[in-house]
Amino acid sequence: MHDLSGRVVVVTGAANGIGREMARAFSARGARLALADVDEDGLLALREELEQMGCEVLTGVVDVSVAEEMRAFCDHLYREMGRADVLCNNAGVALGGDFETMSLDDLHWLMDVNLMGVVHGCHFFYPRMVEQGGGHIVNTASAAGLSPFAGLALYSGSKYGVVGLSETLRAEAASHGIGVTVICPGVIATDIVQRSRIRSGGGRKTPEDLTAILDRVLKSRDYSPDRVAAAAVRAVERDLGVVRVTPETYVMDWIHRISRGAFDLIMSTMVRIARRIF
Repeated sequence: MHDLSGRVVVVTGAANGIGREMARAFSARGARLALADVDEDGLLALREELEQMGCEVLTGVVDVSVAEEMRAFCDHLYREMGRADVLCNNAGVALGGDFETMSLDDLHWLMDVNLMGVVHGCHFFYPRMVEQGGGHIVNTASAAGLSPFAGLALYSGSKYGVVGLSETLRAEAASHGIGVTVICPGVIATDIVQRSRIRSGGGRKTPEDLTAILDRVLKSRDYSPDRVAAAAVRAVERDLGVVRVTPETYVMDWIHRISRGAFDLIMSTMVRIARRIF
């Protein structure tokens, strides 16, 4: 899909962070946009910004974890714009801490957004892309979907699911002229920690302390979400499969692929060090 001008691009989780930058990046390529998020104020602000630049924008307050809301959004989009050429299943949340501190409510909250949100997007949009004869799906996963990260067991599990779904669907979708990409960023300067749940600290730090620390670390990172958005646009234009973003994603993925034993040793050592510090 080398020419994105006039194409209809759908982005979930579009009100902030990576999703907002995806919307801006596709808009800069001349695309028409359909944006979804639970943050109505953020959506309206982004819509106003993009419309001032001459972009056609449709918005919907949508909880991707609720199948009927995604169905209604998809139906509304096809009535108003006629098609969806690119679907970016980007909405996501994070959950950190020791596994034994997680509740079933935590599990369902995380999986319903991170994994089922992607499933819902694919379920409602993919068949219509098949009918229209083509399209592209971009699913946002994480470096934690390529290699395990201690303290992020449920989060990593949800992102592994996104990677597995994306790679398998890519093989099936090729015969329909549909590309599927999974984006795997590492540490990106976003405010996702503010919308996350941290369920355990350590001997010296409370969950609230860790939340503040992690938020500062992410925001101090010199790797902004617009670089992930640029990778997403490039993936659509070149029909790429798994797209790793940030140097640490490459390093951790390589180590894990070369030797799971070595990676396990690294992770267990990091856990011991972290428990002494925090």
